[in-house]
Amino acid sequence: MKFKIAIFASVILFATQLGVEPSKAIPASDAKPQTPLPYPTVILGFAGVLQPDCVRQVEAGEYRCAKRWAEVTHLLKSLVYQDVESQLIPPLQHQLAIADQSWHQFQTQHCQQLTQRLRNTPDFPIATPVCLARLNNDRILELHRGGEIITFQSRDPRFESLLDRLKLRNSSVQRHWEQYQTQYCQIEKALFSQNNLRLAQCHQRLREARIHQLEELLEAPASGLALSSDSVRPGIPELNCVDKTQLGLNRCAVYWSKTTQFLQSSIYGDWAKRLSKQYQSTFAIAQKYWQEYREAHCTELVEPFQEGSMAPMLYHRCLARLNNDRIADLKGIAVYDSEDEPQQAPVTSGQDTTQALWERYQTQYCKFESRFFGSQTRSKQCPNRLNLGRLRHIKAMMNTR
Repeated sequence: MKFKIAIFASVILFATQLGVEPSKAIPASDAKPQTPLPYPTVILGFAGVLQPDCVRQVEAGEYRCAKRWAEVTHLLKSLVYQDVESQLIPPLQHQLAIADQSWHQFQTQHCQQLTQRLRNTPDFPIATPVCLARLNNDRILELHRGGEIITFQSRDPRFESLLDRLKLRNSSVQRHWEQYQTQYCQIEKALFSQNNLRLAQCHQRLREARIHQLEELLEAPASGLALSSDSVRPGIPELNCVDKTQLGLNRCAVYWSKTTQFLQSSIYGDWAKRLSKQYQSTFAIAQKYWQEYREAHCTELVEPFQEGSMAPMLYHRCLARLNNDRIADLKGIAVYDSEDEPQQAPVTSGQDTTQALWERYQTQYCKFESRFFGSQTRSKQCPNRLNLGRLRHIKAMMNTR
């Protein structure tokens, strides 16, 4: 049994919101290969997609990377929204759509305000996509009804003070947020009619998120976007699904595979556009070979479980992990350690069909790196670097079984 994924493409029109052409924000140029980072690890917490590793690089790709973050969070938010909507009766679906419209109006205006306040700072070119990504993550968390409030207050002095200091009390953006809060919390009230505290919980949970957004807006001119400068892992970390039933875990794995596939396709597309014709054919063939290997490997991994309820989860987790590996390869930050070479021979010497597909991809991609990077260290390390990726894939399969 093969489980196919549909790749959703979602486009966020930053230029429309800002009136600024993205291409003028940061000029495009070839970035130098980055220092290898540790292999991606699982980071728990289903509050959207963490800041990608490239957002804090000052090189020319920073705007494109921030834009990808906004696009990936938008995709994940759309997937979560569709699942939530499918579980509601028609009247509540209509209410959810109205709330979502108010939220989008609020998101657009809030990010315009934040961008304006950062106009004379180094973070200005990426302010809008970073803001959109962070608010998408907030919305994802709200759709999952996350975050419990312990104490309740009908009025919060911090909230009132921030609105006054920013002169937003009667503003259009605040009205859109209040409309969203009212409409969305009415849905929770209807769903949890036996819980008298649920409406108050919803109002305060959303207000806490808004307070954080207002604080960021107030501090923006002095502190900028306060982006992380740590070594964030490439790709998208595994999502920790709120719903621990098998159906919920399956759905969460699909979210992960679709978002990693979207990000991998976006990065591949950037590469393809920047390559001259002499490299494009080799690069495209390597991508095709990689896709065929990924499908064969993940199908092989799930084969012993294909009739069980865990099969979709295992298949989509496999796709996501291989997508993250491909992202690391494309960005030249896949980890390589010569001390690991002795481990490769006993694990990667098989003659099965999947291994043959892997070797075909490895040969073609390293051929591309050799031509493009010449005698640089990156191209010399390519065969062993990719072999270590295959080693991880086979070990993961052994652990699954």
